[in-house]
Amino acid sequence: MMKIIYITNSRIPTEKAHGFQVMKMSEAFSNYRSGSTQIKTDQRGNDFQRESAPNPHKSASIDVELWIPGRFNQIKENPFSYYNIRETFSIKKIPVIDLIPLYKFFGAFANFVESISFAIFSYFKLPKGDDYTIYSRDQFILWFLSFTKKKFVYEMHSFPGKPIFYKRIWKRAHKIITITSALKAKIVETGISESKISVAHDAVDLDDFNAVAQGKEELKIELGLPKDDFLIGYIGKFKTLGMEKGIATMIEALPLLDKEMKMVFVGGEESEIKEYKSFANRFNVVYQCLFFDYQPYARLIRYTKAMDVLIIPFPNKPHYAFYASPLKLFEYMASGRPIISSDLPALREVLNDKNALFFKPDDAADLARSIKMLKSSQMLGYHLSQQALADVKQYTWHNRARKILEFIK
Repeated sequence: MMKIIYITNSRIPTEKAHGFQVMKMSEAFSNYRSGSTQIKTDQRGNDFQRESAPNPHKSASIDVELWIPGRFNQIKENPFSYYNIRETFSIKKIPVIDLIPLYKFFGAFANFVESISFAIFSYFKLPKGDDYTIYSRDQFILWFLSFTKKKFVYEMHSFPGKPIFYKRIWKRAHKIITITSALKAKIVETGISESKISVAHDAVDLDDFNAVAQGKEELKIELGLPKDDFLIGYIGKFKTLGMEKGIATMIEALPLLDKEMKMVFVGGEESEIKEYKSFANRFNVVYQCLFFDYQPYARLIRYTKAMDVLIIPFPNKPHYAFYASPLKLFEYMASGRPIISSDLPALREVLNDKNALFFKPDDAADLARSIKMLKSSQMLGYHLSQQALADVKQYTWHNRARKILEFIK
């Protein structure tokens, strides 16, 4: 039996998307079953794995332990119930020096101490022997492991500003998983062998979306949204690591749209909602904006499926242009609602002209044009959303786990 120790320096449960991704991947790894897998090639020549039925007579072949820091957490709910995930793997809390609640006194030093202490304590708690694989997104623990003979896999979600400090990890890693092809190409440019790296975009649980059977109008009423208006939705965190995600561009597009068009922003923090309400006031469109704070995942699905159109408004910044594989992308596709997206290379790895409409990043006028186009043609929206529904079937957590496991064996 293969054993994976998944080490992540993440506060879990967390309202942030990375915690959900870690939990879903741990579940998918632990639920891995042997079975025939069809290898298909998409229109870009990239391999992907069509989901195959697992062998019901074979028990799980992967033993998964998820190691997380024993940090102070205001969310007291059990991680499995919080994320509605079956308890098919174990969670181990590693002691840390947690100064993060005192961040206003210690600043970035608090994060540094927590990260280093988590890496050191994790290292010394690793079992002896070599009958397991370490899987991690955390560079601190992997840097320590790069001086040992431990077998580890690095899942990368961004390219570092100073790659010289990471090259040792890349060289020593058994395998590297990247979430976009562009990120893989950047690592290869540093001299790392292409054969050592596999691309695995993020994913979605289709059953969660299929379980919401209500139509768009019913969901609008249930959620207290204006049922007769054309709703333009953005679902998810308003900022990433302090970086803008394009919400301002959406608001700037509103003066160019009809008054019965409303924008719905779901998932922001209180301070961010206040900031963007003030920004909307400058354009006299605050009455066309509906803001909602963080919502549980199950409720986020309902908001997503209540929209008339969904927007990915990312700005043309390196992180979004080349390294972003946001969960919202696959959730939007699974919702059955048409998508309008910034025209960026990383998003183009999944989206195309048959399953989404594109606009120039940071261009409010072009975004408004795309919204009007969808508003005026229900048939266009239908065809785009149906193609997205068909395409997203390859991007399940099961498929992602299978592809990674076959690669790292």
